[in-house]
This record gives sequence, C-alpha cells and structure tokens, in this order.
Amino acid sequence: MPIYEYACQECGKAFEELIVRKSDEADVACPACKSRKVGRQMSAPAAYGGSGGHSHGGGGCAPGG
Repeated sequence: MPIYEYACQECGKAFEELIVRKSDEADVACPACKSRKVGRQMSAPAAYGGSGGHSHGGGGCAPGG
C-alpha cells in the first residue's frame, strides 16, 4: 500500500496519505484546513546511508571477501 506525499493548495501544508485504491485519492483532504485542493508531490527517493554503497571489506562477492 503506497504512501503518497501531498501539498495543500489552500494553506500550503505538506502531508502524507495512505492510498489503498486509486479511487481513494478523490477523498484526500488537507489535515490542517480540510481543503480537497491538494496536489501529489514528487517524493525524494530513499537513500542508503554513508557512501551510497555497501562495503564488503574485500574483493568479489564471496563471504569473508
């Protein structure tokens, strides 16, 4: 079940909403002002911590490296 990010076009509040079915999107309202004038926002992709990769401490993919 995807969680989408929205922004209210009336008050500017950003919020997240769980959408089970596509038809549920018609019922999305701002939690602050209750306006239904909201727009889905682009989500930042999840990032791995650190250097952006996994370190195995050695060459190849064999355990213990």
